[in-house]
Amino acid sequence: MKSKHNVLIFIPSLIGALVLFGWLLDIEILKRPRDTMVAMNPMSAVSFVFIGLALYLNLNHSDLNKSRIAIRLIALFVLSIGLTKLYSIISGFDLGMDKVLFSDKIAKDIIKGIPNRMAPNTAFDFVVLGFAVFLSSYRKEVLSSISNYLCILVLLIGLFSVIGYVYQVQEFYGILSYIPMAIHTAISFIFCSFALLLINGHFGFMRVFTSKSSGGILARVLIPFLIIVPVLFGYIRIYLNRLNPVSLELGVGFLMTGIILTFFILVWFVATQLEKSDIARTDAERKLSELNHELEILVSSKTMDLFKSENRFRTILEQFPYPVLTYDPQGVCTGTNFAWEEMWNTRRDVLVDYNILKDPQIKEAGFFPFVEKAFGGEPAISEPFPYDPKLIGSSGRNRWLQMVLYPVKNTAGNILEVIVVHQDITASKEAENEIRLLNNELEERVKVRTEQLVLANKELESFSYSISHDLRAPIRGISGFTQILMEDYGVNFDAEGKRIIGKIIENAKQMGQLVDDLLEFSRLGRTELAEREISMKELATTVYKELINLESGREIRFEIKDIPNVRADQPAVRQLWVNLISNAIKYTKKAEAPLIQIGFIESKEGTVFYVKDNGAGFNMQYYHKLFGVFQRLHSNADFEGTGVGLAIVKRIASRHGGNVWAESKEGEGATFYFTLPGQDSKLK
Repeated sequence: MKSKHNVLIFIPSLIGALVLFGWLLDIEILKRPRDTMVAMNPMSAVSFVFIGLALYLNLNHSDLNKSRIAIRLIALFVLSIGLTKLYSIISGFDLGMDKVLFSDKIAKDIIKGIPNRMAPNTAFDFVVLGFAVFLSSYRKEVLSSISNYLCILVLLIGLFSVIGYVYQVQEFYGILSYIPMAIHTAISFIFCSFALLLINGHFGFMRVFTSKSSGGILARVLIPFLIIVPVLFGYIRIYLNRLNPVSLELGVGFLMTGIILTFFILVWFVATQLEKSDIARTDAERKLSELNHELEILVSSKTMDLFKSENRFRTILEQFPYPVLTYDPQGVCTGTNFAWEEMWNTRRDVLVDYNILKDPQIKEAGFFPFVEKAFGGEPAISEPFPYDPKLIGSSGRNRWLQMVLYPVKNTAGNILEVIVVHQDITASKEAENEIRLLNNELEERVKVRTEQLVLANKELESFSYSISHDLRAPIRGISGFTQILMEDYGVNFDAEGKRIIGKIIENAKQMGQLVDDLLEFSRLGRTELAEREISMKELATTVYKELINLESGREIRFEIKDIPNVRADQPAVRQLWVNLISNAIKYTKKAEAPLIQIGFIESKEGTVFYVKDNGAGFNMQYYHKLFGVFQRLHSNADFEGTGVGLAIVKRIASRHGGNVWAESKEGEGATFYFTLPGQDSKLK
């Protein structure tokens, strides 16, 4: 639409520019359409060029402050030209504003005894048009409405002048003995005023003409005919009368008959189009009603499917063997399962209005950072902490808890709820407390206490193994039931439902991997080491090849020195290499030229093996967390993992009487060192 308006705007500017070229180069056809007609004054041509620029800025850049200032300055310039000329006519004191350009040529340009000057009606139109452009620049309802009425006045004066030329009635385009308005000046005024009306189309009476309603369409169709038809038939009547003079009555009859017949055809055409539009609208409304009905049925069906899905999910949650609670993003508890009621020996009603973010016991126990992490959008596993159920009105016993917190997000990354799984580790904690009590016994019972401590530690280790082992069954249950849900009812879910189920499967898989790591970690503490000679170079190379085959499309430069053999437990040492090399492969995935180096150095502690990479590295400020269980120095979004791998490496080295440590600089890679002292070693 703007492109069409720009065409209207540039027509008067183009006419003005051509007239100026005509005066400059003495081309008569550019100054006046015919030799007997009045030429456009050069100052009028300049004014039209500037008005075109102002209208262009008003249409395309009205939101810029500089553009609005330029529009107002141009409007005041044009208005001052008109006012100066009107003052000269009224006062009789000629200020010569219309003789500034090409004064010598203007003095010689005389038509019918009248020198070329700016016509009074031209000057008046410039005053009105300049004022209209000035008001329009403010883009306000009242001022733009006034601007539209002023444009109508300019349009009528220009139209009357053109009709005067068509009918050869000088009174329409000239005033008394003054020079008349040039015909191309009148046409330029028509285009300028019409363009400004369209620019102000959303204000005042122009809303009707620019609207998409039937009234607006009817107005846009009829108005051009309302102007053109009477003018055309009037001209035909005059032209025919010149060819063959007829009586006034016959001429008027011909004129009125032609106008009536034309408007009858026009009204019939418009009515036909409106009828088609009404029929189409009625048909569209009927189809829309049918579609709304179908949509209601579909929404009802989807709502029922969603209810069934929610019901299945709640059923699975209710049958889950571990206590599970759900919280909204503000920390308010929204539900729990039967296992929670059994643990605390109470009803879930006591959780009404319970807010985990405001629980003082959690803050005092130091558990709050894990809660904040989960409600911040990242999964978290808490440290064990004691909890008194009286805070939630429960009559159950005090317990030691460890919690797994997982935030559920939508596609936009916003948290929908946080799921918290309780792990009751009261028995293990009570065993620990019992051990502490035994340590306080008399000194003569040290040996007995030591034996009991060893036994208790083994029981604790076995218990931890059992807990981790027992976790696998419910995790498989979650994964299996969710997979069945996807396979049997996946077609009923929308994309968001499928994404959430995929997340459940993905996290069940991650939890399964975590349990496997925990089992491996626990196994290392229970199994006896079977030492034999190991080719460290061959073992490390084999492990690397197995791991790199899982990394499709990656190219890593792998360098390994002739490292010594050792006597150690092969499965344990293999697991050590797997964890260290897989870490190096994982943390170099963002490096431009990934490099992994394996070698050794001799020190006073004996042979020190190392695995070096040029990957992401880590901040040594957090080194104390590096080899702890569930401690990670990178987010799961950047590098996936369970936080158990390096703890396993440390346990393997410790069980062989060795040690493990690391050096790194963030963004420049890391080097992990380990020793296996007390073993015979030699170069391969």
